[in-house]
Amino acid sequence: MHMTLILQRPAEAPHQAPPAAKAPTAPEAPAAPVALPPVPRNGGRFTIHDGGNEKTVTIEQVPPQLMPLARMAQETALGLMGLLAAIFILGPFARMIARRLERRPELRAAEQREHLIQQQLHQLQQLQQSVDAMSVEIERISESQRFQSKLMVEKSRSLSS
Repeated sequence: MHMTLILQRPAEAPHQAPPAAKAPTAPEAPAAPVALPPVPRNGGRFTIHDGGNEKTVTIEQVPPQLMPLARMAQETALGLMGLLAAIFILGPFARMIARRLERRPELRAAEQREHLIQQQLHQLQQLQQSVDAMSVEIERISESQRFQSKLMVEKSRSLSS
């Protein structure tokens, strides 16, 4: 389907001979803005820019060939707005989840490191307790040896005297 918009300019008056030289006149005052009629229910309004001229056309009913194109444009605009909304709303959440997933190995490594440190501290405490228990036993053994050597010395003195 092909549609062509044809603009016709109002017919100009036939060319007349240029008037005799007149004195220059003041420029015309700008025209007051024109209130545009309301757009009918199934109608439309087009603004046509032609160089420095601008023309607004209000029509009663949009040609049926334009309706599928208008619907497609509307669907495309809504889809684009939905996509932009999804990017702006869901984008930060996706970035947050990605950062959290990126940090999980670091967090697991930190937890493993902390667990390893706790195990080593527990092992050091057990080793300290074992060394303390051994030192008490060694002290008891040495005290026993001193006592036995004292008894032997006394027994040998009593036998020698």
